[in-house]
Amino acid sequence: MARQTADRDLAPLLDAARRWIDACLVEDGSLFAPGRLLWTTANAEILQRDFVDRPDSGSDGFMAKLERQLADAGGAAQQFAAELLWALLLFPSNTGAKTKREHVERAWSWSGEPLPAVGPCLDDQVLRGVGSAGTAYGNLRWKELAYLIALLRALKAKAQEQRRAVLTNYDQFVGWIDSVPRDGDRQFRHMLRWFAFPDRVERMSSNKDRRRILEAYGVARRRELRDWSDRQLDDAILTLRRAQEAAHPGQNLDFYDPPLSDRWQPEDDDDTAPTDAAPSVREPAPPPARNVTPADAGAPPVNLILYGPPGTGKTHWLRQRMTEYTDAPSQVDPDTWLHETLSGFGWRAVIAAALADLNRPARVPEIRAHRWIQAKAKQRGRALASVQASLWGYLQEHTPQTSSTVNIAVRRSPFIFDKREAGDWHLLPNWQEQDDEAASLWQTLKGGPSAASEAILRYKLVTFHPSFTYEDFVRGIRPVRTADDGRTEFRLVDGKFKQICDEAHANPARRYALFIDEINRANIAKVFGELITLIETDKRAVFDANGRLVGGLAVHLPGDEEADTVERPFGVPKNLDIYGTMNTADRSIALLDVALRRRFRFEEREPRYDLPEMDREVDGVHLGRLLRRINDRLEYLLDRDHRIGHAYLMHAHGLDDLRDVFERQIVPLLQEYFFDDFSRVALTLSTQGAPFVAQHAVDFTSLFSGTRNDGVPGQRPRFVVTPREEWTAESFRGLYAGIEA
Repeated sequence: MARQTADRDLAPLLDAARRWIDACLVEDGSLFAPGRLLWTTANAEILQRDFVDRPDSGSDGFMAKLERQLADAGGAAQQFAAELLWALLLFPSNTGAKTKREHVERAWSWSGEPLPAVGPCLDDQVLRGVGSAGTAYGNLRWKELAYLIALLRALKAKAQEQRRAVLTNYDQFVGWIDSVPRDGDRQFRHMLRWFAFPDRVERMSSNKDRRRILEAYGVARRRELRDWSDRQLDDAILTLRRAQEAAHPGQNLDFYDPPLSDRWQPEDDDDTAPTDAAPSVREPAPPPARNVTPADAGAPPVNLILYGPPGTGKTHWLRQRMTEYTDAPSQVDPDTWLHETLSGFGWRAVIAAALADLNRPARVPEIRAHRWIQAKAKQRGRALASVQASLWGYLQEHTPQTSSTVNIAVRRSPFIFDKREAGDWHLLPNWQEQDDEAASLWQTLKGGPSAASEAILRYKLVTFHPSFTYEDFVRGIRPVRTADDGRTEFRLVDGKFKQICDEAHANPARRYALFIDEINRANIAKVFGELITLIETDKRAVFDANGRLVGGLAVHLPGDEEADTVERPFGVPKNLDIYGTMNTADRSIALLDVALRRRFRFEEREPRYDLPEMDREVDGVHLGRLLRRINDRLEYLLDRDHRIGHAYLMHAHGLDDLRDVFERQIVPLLQEYFFDDFSRVALTLSTQGAPFVAQHAVDFTSLFSGTRNDGVPGQRPRFVVTPREEWTAESFRGLYAGIEA
């Protein structure tokens, strides 16, 4: 792994981390006072009692509250807390070395002693950190400290040799740390994993960037990566690193520095340090945006499907289109930024942010009139008059049981609201610590568009598959795991299509898009249902400011006719473009639903033999002629839908690359095309050189000792894929050169 970034050597920091692990985690010593025993079970239990089990709900900052909590803990425990803070602050680079030293010195001073003059552990080179941990790590430092204390209590319960094994053996470490309960997806577990295993783990403080990297390099899709464990992500990143090191021999590679960062980070992101904050579920950062002006919103809507064989650049074309629906932080207009920011948060967080912005108690009508509440209602497709009941519901449900002014049976954490006798609502003093989501939204909205660091995506991406349904795409009752207590409830949930339509309706001055990959793999009639008519360009819905339909068509979706809150009828807006891709090897375009074919424009993507990347030779093998010959054979044996795209070969730069492509992609693809009929695979790859698939005769007598019955052949052919080392340049040339001659 990278022990050196583009601008500095990380060895001093890693040396300090290893001293801390050996002296404090494995043993019970002290980082700043050699000879003392500070990292003990006894001190960990004191902090559990005085800090974790006795939270301070005051409005002061973290350090002031920690000082109050540890006032009676004793000098040893207070010094122990100072060293814990050092460990928590070691990784982040978004906190300066001076601030880190001040925090450690302040905590140590609570013991009545000055911080000893120690070695390099407090040097600038050590305290500069290795990457940004995001604002969430600083705002929720109390949670990270509580998690570190939980780790220590679990670790110190082991014998010293067992601790050493955990902190020196990666497999034991991941098994152990997964067994320690944690409140949320704590970032310190990623930091500790890197400190302990810097040659096995990348310097990332969450899994967000790991997933972005693996998706950008084509290792797996986002929906798969969301379910991967830390170990799976580490293994995949390690394999990817080794492949990149082989491709860039002699270079000191880091995923946050070019050339590796060019593949997955936006070009306008000049910060090469890790930017992981608390993990969030959102689309990966796309290439820099080509700004779409508001005038573009008046253009006719696009309904377009690209079709063709695999490897013809359909997905690449979609990615290019996505940039047209992406606003870089410096380009986004305030309305778009607000609507897209609110789309990622629920009502509870928006209500809390609105109350924080008002900075005073307020009645429900005043809260409803707040601009963020109005924007959220518009983004959800709700008439403003229908929102008041929802506001009452959320305010009452998230009120603590001790409230004397609210009398309802159902309460749900986090408990952040309360009502005064006068009837106005306010936030509880510790609401930001109780509700991470609301605190994050408040900080984001308070910063405004000028402080935005992430691109705004005006599109959604969905991949169809055989089990994909109307309930997934538009709206349906689905199990939802609540973050409050981990229970699973069944709720009416909007699908990606409904979500992007609501976002486009809420911001008619900008264009939005829905990208559907593999559109032909689902039952189109079932997925679109009655909405197949609404996507027609002349039936797109237009609503006035009061939510009344003034143009096009709209329907009432299942679930809203009898709902307590009024919803605007659902229609597909004019500023929404719909793009799809379909692989003709999976299903012919002729088999598509006729209703869909009438409502979309179709563009074919064929294999290209004239591209510069194809009209060239690799070790004497002409890529374009090679691919054309294979495709002519496939069209003869099957049909034109089962050809092979140019993307398979265009990145080959040597004979080994060609062998890789044939072994790992083309031969398995041909097996699939011919349903494992190797005689057809052998025919497709027949060559004048050493064969790709060899044929051998197998005699009955070599296998059986009995008498051959009637109908059993005396001899049968066996086809075997030959070893890749036998595939020479002549084997590849022989696919086309001999016949052409």
